[in-house]
Amino acid sequence: MSGFSVKCSHCGELETYDLFGTGGGKKAAEELGVPFLGKIPIELGVREGGDEGLPFTLKNPESASAKAFRKITKQIREFVE
Repeated sequence: MSGFSVKCSHCGELETYDLFGTGGGKKAAEELGVPFLGKIPIELGVREGGDEGLPFTLKNPESASAKAFRKITKQIREFVE
């Protein structure tokens, strides 16, 4: 997971807060010699969808998290094939 993203209640712009810092996952992947697949932004809807058993990516296909999940899934599929 990476930064927490929320829409500004005043202007509607997406704001991201790096709760855990940046670059730790990529650095760990490099140290372990494994591919870095990407970052998934933390969005409230991801947790809500998980609690409800509904895939967030289907409910919110244009969200930053859904796009990140698709990109990572594509990389995994290409690696496996």
